[in-house]
Amino acid sequence: MAASRVRDYDHVSDTMSKLNAQGVVDQWPFTVGAAGYAVLMGFFAVGLRRRYGSSRPGRILWTAIAAHAVLMIGVTGFHDDLRPGGFFTVEGAAHDVLAGLAFSALVIAVVSTVALTRQDQALRASRLATTTLGAAMTVAGIAFVFISPDIQGVAQRVLVGLTATWIIFLAARSIASAADRSGV
Repeated sequence: MAASRVRDYDHVSDTMSKLNAQGVVDQWPFTVGAAGYAVLMGFFAVGLRRRYGSSRPGRILWTAIAAHAVLMIGVTGFHDDLRPGGFFTVEGAAHDVLAGLAFSALVIAVVSTVALTRQDQALRASRLATTTLGAAMTVAGIAFVFISPDIQGVAQRVLVGLTATWIIFLAARSIASAADRSGV
């Protein structure tokens, strides 16, 4: 919906930041969607805390997810500056740095999930899938930084798709392993 409201938006070359960039008239669809995502990730962090408690990998996991949620609020609050040299403006730099930190928080969460698969018997079966998704997310994130701007939008979509897959997978495995423990 947000992309349909931004004139000349190209899904191949444009990143999602263009949907909320300085000068975009209708920023609200992306802002509401991204803020909603951040709130849901905050609730996800609370659920992960309840599920994995105070084990070191568990603490790292839910803290990283909570940090990601807070950073995403910041990403939506600072609008990207798409003009040449826009990274060097305060708002453009804040947006880009917060987006990078939000991605880094996800990488930390994935790494802690791999550590959790060693401790939690129910999650052991998912170690290969978690490791594969984490490696693919990391490669996609690095590629996003170095890829040609002509196809940067595609790289970002791949990264978001992998991230969504990991989140859904982790949620499903966490619920299943909790049910296995409780006998439900």
